[in-house]
Amino acid sequence: MPGDLLLIPFLAGVLITILLALAGAGLFLRGSVWQALALGQWAAVGGVFASILHWPVLPVALLLGGGVMALLQRSRERERLPLAVFLAGLAAVTLLAANFAQASLAAAAWAEGQLYFAGPGELQAAVGLALLTVLMIPVLRRIWLHAQIAPDVAAASTPVLWQRLGEIVWLVAAIVLGSMVLGLPAALATLLLPAWGAAWLARNLTGLLLWTQGIAMVGFLTAWAISLPLDQPFAPVLVLVNVVLALGARIAAMLR
Repeated sequence: MPGDLLLIPFLAGVLITILLALAGAGLFLRGSVWQALALGQWAAVGGVFASILHWPVLPVALLLGGGVMALLQRSRERERLPLAVFLAGLAAVTLLAANFAQASLAAAAWAEGQLYFAGPGELQAAVGLALLTVLMIPVLRRIWLHAQIAPDVAAASTPVLWQRLGEIVWLVAAIVLGSMVLGLPAALATLLLPAWGAAWLARNLTGLLLWTQGIAMVGFLTAWAISLPLDQPFAPVLVLVNVVLALGARIAAMLR
């Protein structure tokens, strides 16, 4: 594949990695890791369903992912319900793929990722979300700092409703877009593993955000450098690289 054709996928991948890593740090602080699994899986259900009806993939995936997130936000169950929703989404994708040829192709694309084939549309969506993220950074930091130091601390001003809703909408957009371009396993690996590794190394919120971004970016660049020369699918390589980096961060913390 010529180098100029890889520029758009590369830039889209870099931006999506930054967004997913930031979202992962926020989910880690909020204790909402299980929600990411359910949301990402149902975004894939939306994408597969849209392919059957020949509808635009991203709006349908966003709508279904947002509905799942709204359901989970109304429940105090942080593990069992999200896990059940995740398994239901996995079953839905499997049944759709078994009964519709187009769904089978779409399910494979969501599992393997489409980074090498990302076009201007995906890059524009990533740029738009990145610009929105720059504007939302103060709001996100406030919400995550409040979650970090405990909601019942009087000195910590409670985020208002519109800020919480804005964070949820942003999380849904980042996870859905990341899952669509990188593939669900790779998106979840970028979402969860760098933040987990960074938690062993960071001493405060800023440190967690910086370490998470550093680990995620090293993972993306390493996977890109390995998968292309060896002609390997990007998503599984990225998952393995992020696992190694997260474990490496854990070992480094133990040796301090």
